[in-house]
Amino acid sequence: MTDGLKIAMVNVSDLMHIEGFSLKKVLWLKNKILEEGIWNKPLSLDSKHCLVLDGNHRMEVALALGLRVVPAVKYDYSLVEVWSLRKNYSFDWKDVETRALKGNIYPYKTVKHRFTGNVPVCHFPLEELY
Repeated sequence: MTDGLKIAMVNVSDLMHIEGFSLKKVLWLKNKILEEGIWNKPLSLDSKHCLVLDGNHRMEVALALGLRVVPAVKYDYSLVEVWSLRKNYSFDWKDVETRALKGNIYPYKTVKHRFTGNVPVCHFPLEELY
């Protein structure tokens, strides 16, 4: 059951980070995806700017592999619950959007989201994403 959420193919060049990432995790995930040959989880994006709400490491893997497109689910960011994992940060979705569009992303593990509905699973062979 996907609760009406649809997977769309999105150009990797359109994706934008909202926070940093762990290079160690990117390398681990890249190797896992290459070994399996399958992309099995869509990124979660805001529908207006392709800000990566969930999947910053997968975005970096896509860039490292030179993928053209990736599967994604898009959300109206104003309807997504957002909070900080860090005590010294306080923001709402609009603050996150504004900073990301300026290229002033938050540190790794700062922004957290709760999405409505279940993110659909996917099963795309890597060769379909180049």
